[in-house]
Amino acid sequence: MKQLVGACLVLGLLAPLPAHAHHGVASVGFSDPEGPGVGLETAAALTLPRRLGFAMAKSEFVSFQSRDDRVAFPEQKTISWFNLAALGFGVTPWLSAYVFQPFNLKSLDGGYGSNAGLGDTNLMLSFGWKWDERLRLIPQKESLDELRDWHFLLWAACTLPVGPTQRRGDNGEYFPPDTQTGFGAPSPAVGLAVLKQLSTDFTGLGEINYQYFFAHDYSFTRYQFGAETRVNAALVYRAYAKHRVRIDLVAELVGLNLQRDRADEDLAGPAAMTSLQASGGNILYGSLGLRAYLGRIALGLGVKRALLKRLNEGSEQQGSEGLENFRLSFALSGTVQL
Repeated sequence: MKQLVGACLVLGLLAPLPAHAHHGVASVGFSDPEGPGVGLETAAALTLPRRLGFAMAKSEFVSFQSRDDRVAFPEQKTISWFNLAALGFGVTPWLSAYVFQPFNLKSLDGGYGSNAGLGDTNLMLSFGWKWDERLRLIPQKESLDELRDWHFLLWAACTLPVGPTQRRGDNGEYFPPDTQTGFGAPSPAVGLAVLKQLSTDFTGLGEINYQYFFAHDYSFTRYQFGAETRVNAALVYRAYAKHRVRIDLVAELVGLNLQRDRADEDLAGPAAMTSLQASGGNILYGSLGLRAYLGRIALGLGVKRALLKRLNEGSEQQGSEGLENFRLSFALSGTVQL
């Protein structure tokens, strides 16, 4: 008789925070003491079972590298602290819905100080299927053998521009667009993920996703953040599993392509927007972490650093993606059958 696996959701950010500390989208998946593992950022191709609800809180602390040349860099980002609350619901075994609400803090020296406030609300739908002799929708329950099949997930998300975009610093000047906590315009994203349990203890995950930012008219400029493409891969090792307790070790590679930002300081219209120097580039991150489970409660810890980078005019950038000292993340989640 096949042993059926109960679901315990683990939710984390897959598109962490792009080049100018943008906002990210979310990766979703569940894990069980005897089921497949879940990565830190790479979306898991597993939906929520029908009528399973979850709640999650996540925090990511980012420390940026400083520049010694204060003439060329009179204002520099020092830290950012990104916090997120999330709710999700399994509409069907193969369709899940999520809402994410960020609350962010961004610190800029040179007289600006810190800016804290709501980020843009993010809505997301995920659609899951699997390969079992042919493509099939994800069923309500799967045996341990069935969970070893190839699983796929297509997700789509879009932000609602509820965060503030006109905050001023301690010096009375407007915070630049990348240090406002809101982005002023919707930001759609789409992604495709794949998961394969390679053995009892190892799980492989992969994902590609794309996010687009519409332009927004600030009172001091018209600005459009560059589009972002990510290619992620993760390997999860089940280090311990007994009764309702499980501990996984996670290693990930996160590839990120950032297009140049665009701006029109004279607010002359879309045709007048020009691509900005010292913005965008390509980064390869490496991250290590762990996930611990106790019944329906899950804890995630991770640290991430840039391994390789090729930034556009990199010597002229500061406080952007790829120029962090480190990123440290913490997540706590739980589920309930509704």
